[in-house]
Amino acid sequence: MKTKVILISTFAFALLITACNVENKPNNSRPDFIIDSHIHYRATDEWEKSFTEVFTNHKAMGCIFVGMEHLERGIQFANEHPDLVIPYAAIDIDSPTVTEDIRKVKKMGYKGLGELFATKGWNYDNPKYDSIWILAEQFHMPIAPHTGIHARGNFAGMRPAFVASIAERHRDLIIHAAHFGNPWYPEAAEGARLNPNLYFDISGSSLIKKDHDPEFWGQYLWWTPHLGKPHVGAGAGPAWENILFATDEVAEEENMVQNIIRFNKMLDANNVPEETRKNMYGRTIARIHGLDSVHGFPVN
Repeated sequence: MKTKVILISTFAFALLITACNVENKPNNSRPDFIIDSHIHYRATDEWEKSFTEVFTNHKAMGCIFVGMEHLERGIQFANEHPDLVIPYAAIDIDSPTVTEDIRKVKKMGYKGLGELFATKGWNYDNPKYDSIWILAEQFHMPIAPHTGIHARGNFAGMRPAFVASIAERHRDLIIHAAHFGNPWYPEAAEGARLNPNLYFDISGSSLIKKDHDPEFWGQYLWWTPHLGKPHVGAGAGPAWENILFATDEVAEEENMVQNIIRFNKMLDANNVPEETRKNMYGRTIARIHGLDSVHGFPVN
């Protein structure tokens, strides 16, 4: 009898350990395809090789941000890998030739503009920049402005509220801004709630610093159960649909996997539905750029 009790206890303990291991196992699952909405191009053979291998392996595409000094090489790389690359030109919004630069990169084949930075003392919604947003809207070129912390404190002009102002004035301009306004998360969320053309990624330090508290994000992306009610916003859609997957890291296998795990930890903790996850991971960006399929998988 004593032996039987010991065996049962041992078996129960083993089941408990197994259950804990399953519960704590990192979730690295993902939809059929991924679009990384924020990754920076590096004009080296090593980076191009690594990007090609990692993104092919993960059935992924990337909105790659190409610096102005590497425009020719960047668009050549994009043209050689149309199944992997959505090219964005990282224009300098303070350049005296910025409108000419936009026309140039549009003609070259760039699909969007980013990552953009307001670091010279003017906010994004300063009239000085209006011609940029007008031209991007006319050319149907999505923009990816940086929001939040940057360069040891030089980020006051990049609050997400300023981006929301642009989205409200230019309603046909698609904006997918970087970093969810870190640390101005409430501002970013409310701007996205009120502007159907405004999205954010949560790349960078945010998911790392909130790794212990992934439910944290639900307090800002709160409005899905209240859609259609007064004060929520006539144009509001499901809250999590405004968030996009992004890495903002070097294109290496471990970086991709860890970003997927961090992203999933947030999604799991907030019970984000499977269809919404598919949109966040890539279908939204695919639709923005008019893609019918990615790596053979249909977008819709």
